[in-house]
Amino acid sequence: MEKPNLRVVFLVGSDNRSTRQSIEAVCRLPGVKPVGILLDTEFPSLRQRRKSLFRNIRENGWLYPVLRVVEIICEKMSEAAARAAVPRDEVRRVLEKAFPEASFSLAELAQRYGMTLHAVGSMNSLEAIRVLGECRADLGIVLGTRILKPGTFNVPRLGSVNLHKGKVPEYRGMPPGFWELYDGVTSAGVTVHFVDKGLDTGDIIATGSVPILKMDTPDSLLEKLHGEGTKTLARAVGLIRDGDAKPQTQEKLSVKPRSKPAKKDIAALHQRLPHWKKKNDISMIARNLYSLLAYYSGVYFLARQYHRLARSRSAIILHHRVNDYSKDVLTVDPATFAAQLLAISKHYPFSSTVDLVERILSGKPIPPTTIAIHFDDCYRDVVTNGAPILRVLGIPACAFINSGFVNTDRSFAHDVAKYPFTFEMLRSSDVRTWNRLGFEVGAHTVNHVDLGTCPIEDAEYEIAQCGQELERLIETPVRLFSFPFGKKENITPASRHIVQASGYTALFSAHGGFISSRTDPFDIPRMGANYESAPIYCLLQIEGLTLAQIGARIRGVMGGAENSPGRR
Repeated sequence: MEKPNLRVVFLVGSDNRSTRQSIEAVCRLPGVKPVGILLDTEFPSLRQRRKSLFRNIRENGWLYPVLRVVEIICEKMSEAAARAAVPRDEVRRVLEKAFPEASFSLAELAQRYGMTLHAVGSMNSLEAIRVLGECRADLGIVLGTRILKPGTFNVPRLGSVNLHKGKVPEYRGMPPGFWELYDGVTSAGVTVHFVDKGLDTGDIIATGSVPILKMDTPDSLLEKLHGEGTKTLARAVGLIRDGDAKPQTQEKLSVKPRSKPAKKDIAALHQRLPHWKKKNDISMIARNLYSLLAYYSGVYFLARQYHRLARSRSAIILHHRVNDYSKDVLTVDPATFAAQLLAISKHYPFSSTVDLVERILSGKPIPPTTIAIHFDDCYRDVVTNGAPILRVLGIPACAFINSGFVNTDRSFAHDVAKYPFTFEMLRSSDVRTWNRLGFEVGAHTVNHVDLGTCPIEDAEYEIAQCGQELERLIETPVRLFSFPFGKKENITPASRHIVQASGYTALFSAHGGFISSRTDPFDIPRMGANYESAPIYCLLQIEGLTLAQIGARIRGVMGGAENSPGRR
């Protein structure tokens, strides 16, 4: 007789990426039948919010309400800047076309796996209990809800399990990852346990852990715990499905559950982790306020009309990675990347890099303002996450690749020094796929060396060999080259000469600036973008209107004045 499927129901507190990933990992298990998702939608009561406010004032001082108001203003301003140039619905449609197998909401996920999504108010309400009973589930799976009462978590036949992103009993409570870094331990854990009357005190079914690296922050560690938690939950549900689960009673420790850190705790951890970027809400409010004013006041449109009269004008937007987890200056997440491209496409034409270079070499005017998209280094997510979005929008792009990293598990020195993630490198099949899809390939040295400091014989090898290896890989000439690091100090006359002598037709830097048909083909500038570059910011950047660009021009004028003849 065939064993019946394990019927599972999900009890969740919010609709977010990590929750959806955990649900989907369980839904994909053979022998498991998902029967429903219950979403807690009840807002805290006025009494609860007042109690929370006074508790926070006691812990953080009387300035807490002011700081909280500033945080809320910053969040709202960031949301307004993100929506200013392109509606969210348009971004969603692009992502759905680019990644047809992905679910971008709990509603989509429920539909994909034949479940019903129930908004039940409080998860402890009579309505939630009624819906749970109607689901006739064998097992409840709890993901980020409020503390549940027995009347809720005992409804499923086998009870309910909770995914806790912390090692128990030492790190019961919340938030995930923070207190492990605060305590200076070497790893952080995840635990799947049965739910009981206590807070994260139930019998343990499965555990997992991730090492804490020197460059980790609470944000990066949380992302790692999300991934490990998804795998551990799937493993735990598989054990329960097969009847192989052996719940272990938790060790009894006189350790209080962890709670939200106070401002002083956060400040202390910032001091111990200087690489943890401290969020400056005031500067973000100023940046977003300026961007919104420049966009809606007409300044942006006046600048755009002025530059449309230019005889020849172009800009290249440079990216490196496209993923959801590593929020840093080299990374753009897929949603922001799609929003950037959508916003730009509404106002500017795109060009392949080969066509742009041909216009520079021939002296032909470039239609103003033409945009090209570039990627540097050898990150695989450019193909897995970037290419699908570019294809949906019909936008050309060029990837400058370090041939010595293809088909390896190597990490770039700048990643090891600054970032706590290990990034997957391109495989030969990825490079060929990228090229077969119509995207361009350029060289970026074999080993990502600094051509401004390396010996001349090393430079000759790195420049010429990279192009030759890529040509053998894609069976197409590689005539475009970009400098690693790409600042002025990384580009010497000798290395530029080697690039030219090696048969390349163009050389790209990364120190910012705009392009015309008179641009030196062996010093073509590019400007960077990342996950913090809201679509509206990219538009201002293309017109030279960002605060950073204006500040650079002012410093240039001031520096020129100080160095002019007669200046004392």
